[in-house]
Amino acid sequence: AACARLRDSGLFASIAYRYASDPNGGYALTLTVADQGSLSDATIDVPGIDEAEAWQWLASQYPSFHRKVPGNDAAQQFIARKIEQHLGAKLEGQHLTARMESELTPRRRTIVSFQPENLPRIASMAFTGQHELSSQELTALLAKVVAGQGYMERHFREAVELNLRSAYERHGMYRVRFPSITAQKISASSVAVTTAVEEGSQYTLGDVQFVGEHLPTDAMFEAAQFKKGEIANWAEIQRGIWDSERPVKRFGYLMAVANPQRIFDDERHVLNLKIPFTLGPLYRFGKLTVTGLPADWEERLRQQWKLQPGDPFDYDYGSEF
Repeated sequence: AACARLRDSGLFASIAYRYASDPNGGYALTLTVADQGSLSDATIDVPGIDEAEAWQWLASQYPSFHRKVPGNDAAQQFIARKIEQHLGAKLEGQHLTARMESELTPRRRTIVSFQPENLPRIASMAFTGQHELSSQELTALLAKVVAGQGYMERHFREAVELNLRSAYERHGMYRVRFPSITAQKISASSVAVTTAVEEGSQYTLGDVQFVGEHLPTDAMFEAAQFKKGEIANWAEIQRGIWDSERPVKRFGYLMAVANPQRIFDDERHVLNLKIPFTLGPLYRFGKLTVTGLPADWEERLRQQWKLQPGDPFDYDYGSEF
């Protein structure tokens, strides 16, 4: 029965026991257990609690489980009940659930989130320290992605980083920071969220360099239309980079892709760009097939077609033709 309780906890990969005679006429019992081999990253997403303190307490009881938990449901439910006992009244009678989630941050990791059954809704949003963009503009940008969702600081911060940062980069503000996000409880089911903003300096576009052999750089710069010396609007810069790929593709490198690298001159507040190209394979024209035309029209069409078998395939030639 004791082994069954250990097994049902989900904390161990295997459990075995054996008896041996004891010199005093009893028995010596030896339990052999093996820890779970793989652990998943985890977070405790309870609004208003100190997550670091909660993990520190859990690790003092179960040293293996510091921001990591076994990947099975039984162990996660066991740990959820332990965290509930520790947080006590802070949960206001709610139980914790364990949910598998994928983060939207660049790490793209899958994590186990311990969170209340019902998260408070976001009743209002406010911002401090903003100047370039108004509080109304920032609110509108976030409302598109957080409207109707329960508040969880980790999710809200992801939304801020993905949406507000890109908005500021369109204004040339690449050093923007969001040092704090605080949620003030309004009622049992709602919070008001305040985000602190440090906008930083505005950058202009400086030098742009294409890197790679045999690149048609003149045609690439003409297509990109980079606005050097003006505010480094990253959305416009990206469009220019995409446009610069087309002349390369017209030389037969249909899979060519740019890999832009940002180089910041923080003293002069200038963004320089170094743009290496991955060309991929060279594609050549093979065969022209024409269907649906009378023979004399087909012959006229073929006479106008300039690409010959073996020529580098021009990415845009078909559309122009």
